[in-house]
Amino acid sequence: MSYRIQVHPDAGSLLRTFAPHVVLRLGRALAELADALANGEDADGNELHVDDCVMRFVIDRAERLLRVVHVEQRGSLQPAYATAEATM
Repeated sequence: MSYRIQVHPDAGSLLRTFAPHVVLRLGRALAELADALANGEDADGNELHVDDCVMRFVIDRAERLLRVVHVEQRGSLQPAYATAEATM
């Protein structure tokens, strides 16, 4: 049985400000973590680091649930789209 993934509404709002390729990479990393947990592996900490983003999560083993509680993009005070537009 696999793990379900739940994204806190605040984290989801922030994810919508990121560039699509960053969201895809974060999603892929999260799916790999869920698969690893389903196969009985342990997570190394409670954060995923992808590019310049950090995603914090909580694992509920009883519910087989992976909750994303926070996401942030480091190194920039602007959302990914604003940064991309400024460089064009």
